Amino acid sequence: MQITPLDPMTCDLDTADEMAAVVSASREADGVVLPAPIGPTRLLFLQHTSDGRPVGAVFVARNDAGRMLGYAEMNLPWEENTDAAMPRGHVHPDHRRRGVGSALLEACVDLARACGRTRLLSGAFTTGPGLAFLGHHGWTVGGVPRMAVRRLDLHGTPRSTWERLYDEAAAHAGDYELVRMAGPAPDERLEDLVAVHDAINDAPLEDPDDEPDVWTADRVRRYDAAMAARRQTTYRVLARHRGTGAWAGMSLLCVDEFLPTVGFQEDTSVVRAHRGHRLGLLMKADMLRWITDERPEVAATDTWNATDNHHMIAVNERLGCRLVAEHQGARTRLG
Repeated sequence: MQITPLDPMTCDLDTADEMAAVVSASREADGVVLPAPIGPTRLLFLQHTSDGRPVGAVFVARNDAGRMLGYAEMNLPWEENTDAAMPRGHVHPDHRRRGVGSALLEACVDLARACGRTRLLSGAFTTGPGLAFLGHHGWTVGGVPRMAVRRLDLHGTPRSTWERLYDEAAAHAGDYELVRMAGPAPDERLEDLVAVHDAINDAPLEDPDDEPDVWTADRVRRYDAAMAARRQTTYRVLARHRGTGAWAGMSLLCVDEFLPTVGFQEDTSVVRAHRGHRLGLLMKADMLRWITDERPEVAATDTWNATDNHHMIAVNERLGCRLVAEHQGARTRLG
């Protein structure tokens, strides 16, 4: 077995297809019912992530015949949390318990240490062996959020469900109007989006020691540009206070144009000063009305919430979301 680093910017589609096949086989073996990844999506994520920069590192494990046994990628934050590294890895189920995962993890740890990182954050779906593997290597889950993945069947849920919930929420939000925005935000809207992106920092952090993301107009621009480069179409429903013009909230959903049957619900946030008017429910219900009209090929949406985010989970379940997976974070420190 050989472990080799891979420059994300020189990675080719054939290699990305191999990575996607490893992830698909791993999820199937572990009973993780999420959309099967495909090579183009994997390749563009590695090259652009969420801010236009490539992922910090990629390591590939191959046998002597050249077959990919597994791979790992690692994010190395460069704005906040520059003491942290976030490795993620997958091993094909036919090659588990043979040292592949341990070798990939060792490569990530060595690089993190060389880069001066002292906190490592990762995690695994609860139905697979990943958490036991991390525990064997000294990782702990204490204080790290568990995330619940819920799916909403857009074709199987009556549209009247969202219409009814929209009307219910609108009765409490008369002082607000909704604005829809598809694709990258125009320059004149970038500053307006800073507060609504920043409001998500009230949600639980991946690690208690994390610094929250600091949103600026430039960061919003870079995020939008990265998503466009990844062929992810963004849809935003924004809430604005009628009297002051203040932007009060946002619901953001992404559709992967390589695989547009499942949309991914990104952030839904309400600025603290504007809470208590059911804006979260209003924006999410309107998003579903919009997407089912605009993108009828989107058959479902997936959303992740910390399991202790009871308010948003209640909103999502009223919309029709059902639990399909759970993912537990884990962490360790380098001495």
